[in-house]
Amino acid sequence: MSHTVQEINVIWSLGKAHQRPKNTALPRKTLQLTTRLLDLQSLYTQSQLSQSLSRHLQTISRSRLPITCILSLGLGSLLVSRSQPRRLKQLAILLVVRDYLEEGRNESIAVFAQDPNLTRVDEQFLISLGIQISRTPTGSELGEAVSLISPSTLVYSPFLTLEAYEQPMVGSELQYLLGDDFDELLQKWPERSAERKQVEEVSRQGLSKYRRKAVAGEGFWIEDDETFPMAMYSKKNGGQSTQAKAGS
Repeated sequence: MSHTVQEINVIWSLGKAHQRPKNTALPRKTLQLTTRLLDLQSLYTQSQLSQSLSRHLQTISRSRLPITCILSLGLGSLLVSRSQPRRLKQLAILLVVRDYLEEGRNESIAVFAQDPNLTRVDEQFLISLGIQISRTPTGSELGEAVSLISPSTLVYSPFLTLEAYEQPMVGSELQYLLGDDFDELLQKWPERSAERKQVEEVSRQGLSKYRRKAVAGEGFWIEDDETFPMAMYSKKNGGQSTQAKAGS
């Protein structure tokens, strides 16, 4: 069957079907993205990175306060050729997080993506994967994401400006953040640069309230599409596991 099919009923996400309404068609670009994404999801499951991230997600899944919303900030447009491989891999990770945390639960997790650079084709593709769209006028503002952040929200930020990082981290109820490793960011900028001072401020004012655990592993990223090192941040005394609670 060619890519001009009249009806696409199912989009697969790591072996999990997300139903689409009947009698709908996906553009050729969207079908191409789907094929590439499926290949990357298969690659991810065989990587060491999947083992590292699964350990962190297992801890979150045992929390006494379950995640009901995942908010992706800064995914970027999937149609930009130069950065498409990296962004598709970041999207694959987003789907992994959702599927892992939904496992064994009766309720689905609401997933939102927000980036001012998303095109209509991007949005249609994300919606086909069960991802809703929230809006912001610029990358330095949180926009509609503000209303989505709660103690039951996990924020996944593949790329986010330092100005935007300050907003969810400082004075919010956010329990979990999967994003840039700020220990690595401190090493990126010269010691007296404005960027270094900004990173130090975010670390001091917001991230000091969180535990940091690096998320790393080989077999997924390559030199041409490798992203900045990631870390999982969990709020101290915020999401005690059910096992810890039972043992107290």
